[in-house]
Amino acid sequence: MKDRDSTYGTACQQRIKNLGMEEIKIAPHSPWQNPYCERLIGSIRRECLDHVIVCNETHLRCLL
Repeated sequence: MKDRDSTYGTACQQRIKNLGMEEIKIAPHSPWQNPYCERLIGSIRRECLDHVIVCNETHLRCLL
């Protein structure tokens, strides 16, 4: 699965095809359609961020 970002050019598409994989594009501006990202974000939220009060960006980076 990949989004429609321009960083995935024709070279990336050709590599995916050469590996015998099927390219699946998610809808534009819809990261919630990527189950792997959703699982990671949910895990971070439940296991880390639900139990603390984040003070600032530096504190957040230390927690993560």
